[in-house]
Amino acid sequence: MHKSRLKTWAHLALITANTIYGVNYSIAKAVMPDQIKPLALVAVRSVSAAALFWITSLFMPREKVDRKDLIYLFMCSFFGVVINQVLFLVGLNYTSPVNSSIIISTNPIFAFIFAAVILKENITFLKGIGLSIGLSGVLILILQNGTPDISSRTFLGDLYTLINTISWAFYTVIIKRMLEKYNPVTVMKWTFLFGMFTTIPIGYNQLNATDWQAITFNGWLGIGFVIVGATYLGYLLISFGLKRLSPTIVSTYTYLNPVIAAWLASLLGQDHIDLTMIMSAVLIFTGVFVVSWQKKT
Repeated sequence: MHKSRLKTWAHLALITANTIYGVNYSIAKAVMPDQIKPLALVAVRSVSAAALFWITSLFMPREKVDRKDLIYLFMCSFFGVVINQVLFLVGLNYTSPVNSSIIISTNPIFAFIFAAVILKENITFLKGIGLSIGLSGVLILILQNGTPDISSRTFLGDLYTLINTISWAFYTVIIKRMLEKYNPVTVMKWTFLFGMFTTIPIGYNQLNATDWQAITFNGWLGIGFVIVGATYLGYLLISFGLKRLSPTIVSTYTYLNPVIAAWLASLLGQDHIDLTMIMSAVLIFTGVFVVSWQKKT
């Protein structure tokens, strides 16, 4: 019964995290680049989250991490913090909230591929069909205006978002081993500490050029949401879910993102939903359903 309750809480944590992420598209888009540049926000986000996780750990039982696991966590931070946050925010700065959220909905597909390779899960014919359907939705979205112009901001934004999605899927598979061994806060405090040392040099120039006094009150609220909501709470809730559920199940919850992101972006006038977006979303969701459904059979 205890395990059943924990799994229920894990599902609720994932719903909450992905609701936060769905809202984050519009909020992060609203503060970039006028209030703060994307790479500067990445650095602020990483440093602040690292501080929050380390402060949180002070109120929890002390947990010693093996040296070899610290090396492993350093690798995890590269995929889950550095690549994920840099390419997500830079990509979102170039593309629309709806495009970004739809592309990120392919996360379950890539998570399943990595789980198959790393965890040796079998890829059946139907799973392969599901992967193909989902990826076709991404291609339609990226190629919606014909042959892509590699200098196009939207194309680059979509491409960065896709790479970010692949990196995050890989992270959710490889971090699970650490979450099964240590408390989520312990894992996150080291992951973000390592990530911080990489993102600070990456965002240094934009940090140095930021006019902090020019940031409005609403801008600070938005930055605060990105830090506390989408980073600290988001990563903590995802880690809680990953500790008790499989990476494929955890990643499947990302299909909530475009629903929330599209509704909010339309409400705020940041984007509009067209037929191509709907077709792409249907293909991606169908692919995710086929992969997830087949896994349960």
